Amino acid sequence: MKMLLIVYNISLQEELYGLIDRLGVSCFTQWPRLIGRGMSTGPKMDDNVWPGANSAMMVVTDAEMAEKAMAEIQRLRDEVGMYEGIKAFQLAVEKMTGEI
Repeated sequence: MKMLLIVYNISLQEELYGLIDRLGVSCFTQWPRLIGRGMSTGPKMDDNVWPGANSAMMVVTDAEMAEKAMAEIQRLRDEVGMYEGIKAFQLAVEKMTGEI
């Protein structure tokens, strides 16, 4: 099993929802509003000095679907440019309760 942690500018939310729908991903957890600073996107602190915010999504799936999703996320990143802000991390899931 793999876990994808996807951090993205909230302006890309509809594109990301469309991407996971096309892939057939039915389950995810989302953190709707995050603040932080990236290497190329600069601070997103959701205030008057550094406006904007990010969101994050976690998806746990099998290795094959994780690879497909990572490739699609990279395509989206290539399309919107790195300054719009989307990045995905793939991690191993050692244990979990319940089923997928």
